[in-house]
Amino acid sequence: MLVRELAVGAGEFRRNRLLNQRSLAIAGVAVVLIAILAAIGHLGFFRTPSNGAAPNQVGQSTVAPTPQQIVLPFEVGDPDGVAVDGKGVVYVADSSNNRVLTLPAGADKQSELPFTGLNRPAGLALDLAGGLYLVDAYNNRVLKLPAGSATPAELPFTGLSSPHGVAVDRNGNVYVVDSGNNRVLELPAGANNPIELPFIGLRHPLGTAVDDAGEVYVADSENNRVAKLAAGGATPVYLSFTELNFPHGVAVDHNGGVYVTDLNNNRVLKLAAGSNTPSTLPFTDLNFPYGVAVDNAGNVYVTDFHKRVVKLSAT
Repeated sequence: MLVRELAVGAGEFRRNRLLNQRSLAIAGVAVVLIAILAAIGHLGFFRTPSNGAAPNQVGQSTVAPTPQQIVLPFEVGDPDGVAVDGKGVVYVADSSNNRVLTLPAGADKQSELPFTGLNRPAGLALDLAGGLYLVDAYNNRVLKLPAGSATPAELPFTGLSSPHGVAVDRNGNVYVVDSGNNRVLELPAGANNPIELPFIGLRHPLGTAVDDAGEVYVADSENNRVAKLAAGGATPVYLSFTELNFPHGVAVDHNGGVYVTDLNNNRVLKLAAGSNTPSTLPFTDLNFPYGVAVDNAGNVYVTDFHKRVVKLSAT
């Protein structure tokens, strides 16, 4: 017992001695730091500006918020086209289940719209009045569901072959990508006869969009390019997207930014208005992205082969 008590006492003595030495060392370092800080303050490194603003710290920079990606609560099989209205309501063509779904902003439960007899629904678009346009691909038709209606109407497109993309401009003109015939058709508002637009050399075009100026964009998928035709233009131009591998969906925002789903590269690109250099949006874990849409706030929506509808918040 005496030996154990002596050992414990010796251990306590050594521990207290080490603690005292550590305290003295810390105190010494603190004195040195205080002296250094006083000298720096004297030299003016941390002086407050004369305007009273807080001083800038060395190496500090303003960091932009990181866009947030979320998976919207859709239950889908093979989603394709996607659209979003001014209230943030999202519409999705659930291609393999032959239905069209909608999800209000902030909701956690989808609902089905009254389309019947569909066979591989594809592209979606909205007009300014809230009318929803749908390409029923394997039935070779284009349907319109007016706002507040429960009865879709078939638009007078004829001779279609596996159509895919659809867009509507501010004047109510409807544009359809007739993929199997490698052409793009326009149905002027109130007309019964579509006209073919002068896109040339298309190979399996898919997505389409139209901007506020009436310029029409087409994802020319097998040519790995995006074509643009000015309103009333006769010759398309090709946007500066490079190294595309089967572009699928295309969308345009109100600032003129163009968005493209680069399907086989599993990415989404944006070409800002006036820029010649596309940027890759920070989506993660995409698997064959299909449709793309952008809302008035700049949030981007994408459907992919993971049976998902993904939203990327605006930066």
